[in-house]
Amino acid sequence: MSDLNSLVQDSRFDEILKVNEQIKPIWILLVDGGPDENPRHMKNIIQYCRMFRAFDIDYLSVRTHAPGQSAYNPVERSMATLSQKLAGITLPIDKYGSHLNSQGKVVDSELAMKNMRYAGETLCTLWERDPIFGRPVTTQYIDQRSLPFDDIMFPGCDKENTDESVPWQWIENHTKICQYSLDIKKCEDSLCCLPKRCEEAAILLAENNGFLPPVTKGKDGHYLNPLHILEYFNKLKIPGYDTHCPSISSDTYNRLCCPICNAYFPTLSIVGLHKKIQHPKRRGRPAKQKKSFTNSIDDFSVMPVPAEQVFVVIHDREIQSEGEY
Repeated sequence: MSDLNSLVQDSRFDEILKVNEQIKPIWILLVDGGPDENPRHMKNIIQYCRMFRAFDIDYLSVRTHAPGQSAYNPVERSMATLSQKLAGITLPIDKYGSHLNSQGKVVDSELAMKNMRYAGETLCTLWERDPIFGRPVTTQYIDQRSLPFDDIMFPGCDKENTDESVPWQWIENHTKICQYSLDIKKCEDSLCCLPKRCEEAAILLAENNGFLPPVTKGKDGHYLNPLHILEYFNKLKIPGYDTHCPSISSDTYNRLCCPICNAYFPTLSIVGLHKKIQHPKRRGRPAKQKKSFTNSIDDFSVMPVPAEQVFVVIHDREIQSEGEY
């Protein structure tokens, strides 16, 4: 998150990240599957929501690769050259003096940050020497002890409690959380979100409640184009999110769905959080259900009822006995 905040503030990236001196309204990020950026972890979801609100983005989509598929990530391949330059490099831990005691514990935090800054700036000088795939490498040491979006407030948060996370109700109304993706949108409430800056995209996404459609596999085994799905949304049978995900079995998918409203979430912990807040259990004895007696007419009550027919079965023995008399 600190990297994205630094890129937005750097004028060298305005051509990529901004239009008319404003941050572009639609972002699609491809991140690695590590725990610090994976979009299905709650701590990362909270930070993505804060960044979404801080940058006033209309739509944010964060995507990651499935396990074992990171080799196809172009960012991972380009970062490999940076790791090669670390071979044989030794950085001093006590450039400005030792900040550790005999047990290896930090005793001077300011001196530790100073030594860390020297090591970081040395790596920046090393990495920015050679381009990657013909493009220059921009490096910057960030001396930041707190996340850049911690002061972002949401409707329903206590202003006096700055450590309060994003309210779950806001996450329910604005996000679509899947196994390998996170989508965040603006709502129509003017008291909650600022007006949308890209109306054309909002109209197209409105076909699917404001979100990109799920990954859908056609009858021929090929996956459909999301734009085509939105264009023919009212004519296609769209599956649930992650239904066609090869790494999720049907049994696992059913466990990840809320048994009350059938909402899908990628982890059982998020499912439990959803049930706890959206479907709280009532304390005490459950109320008795009253029998309802109504005279309303439904489709079945107006159907003609066939006349009752009585069938009398007479056995052969009974006929023979009558003839004997």
